[in-house]
Amino acid sequence: MTDRNAAEIMDPNQQGNWRIELKYSPIFHRGHAFLALIDDTGKTVSELHGLGFSKHTGEQMKAAEDGADLRAVDHQSTAGPESPIGGTKRTVATVRSGAKEEIERIWAKGVATADAINKEKFDYKSHDPSFELGTDGGQIQNSNSVAFTLGRAMGLDLDRAIRNAGLGRRFSGWSRDLLDPKYERYVAPPTFPVKDAP
Repeated sequence: MTDRNAAEIMDPNQQGNWRIELKYSPIFHRGHAFLALIDDTGKTVSELHGLGFSKHTGEQMKAAEDGADLRAVDHQSTAGPESPIGGTKRTVATVRSGAKEEIERIWAKGVATADAINKEKFDYKSHDPSFELGTDGGQIQNSNSVAFTLGRAMGLDLDRAIRNAGLGRRFSGWSRDLLDPKYERYVAPPTFPVKDAP
């Protein structure tokens, strides 16, 4: 299925409208899900990502390690043309389209939710081998968890978009609403400094 067809299936009357797209970057047989705000010319205005940041340097990690800081990032095109992630990006579907004011209002909910996620100071947990055996992956808490949480807050049916695109097991960490009071968060074990032997 091409990107164009996937978008049309979800919202066929999107021409000339602003829209929000669910996108992903393939990582082997899995993927990093994120949301993109697209204007009526097709230009990406902003992207919302979950990313891992080093607890030591505060810098974004290309391949985040378990225990890193998990943050929601609003990357606006005015900050530079490059997305905060490299590599291939594919569209799952257009999940909402409409007038600029309406779409920007929904997007603002996502930005506010990103701020709320960051205030909670979540730890990053990239993957769990049990996910490959068909489980929900235990305590995975990653970029896909951020995308899921943002979609819930914005009133977007991301589950349907993923199901219709046949990508149901692509995104480990999905179905975790980080801001649900009942959510049981992953907390990284403490790291202890290594002492030299006497």
